Amino acid sequence: MSDDFDNGPLWELLGRAKPVAVSPYFSRRVLREIRLSPSRPLLPPIFLRWLAAGSLALLAAGFFLSLPAGIDTAPADIAGFDAIAGIDSLAVVEEFRLLLDY
Repeated sequence: MSDDFDNGPLWELLGRAKPVAVSPYFSRRVLREIRLSPSRPLLPPIFLRWLAAGSLALLAAGFFLSLPAGIDTAPADIAGFDAIAGIDSLAVVEEFRLLLDY
């Protein structure tokens, strides 16, 4: 399979193409043209800052406006949260007891 790929018609076509000669000073000329061209930015930096801030504000507003209007909480859910809230104080008491055991 490797011999088929190496001797294919594409390589024959590429072998018949004439080589391109590049001037040895091509990069020097390109860099000179870049230096001589006016270096005025397309948009002033302050405009880009305002554009970024505005787009971020629009993104945040869109996110918050897409949230549901209200969250319904059932009393059972609230009772579960109250039970979970007491776990912090229990953990502190248990850690204190472990320190006293030493």
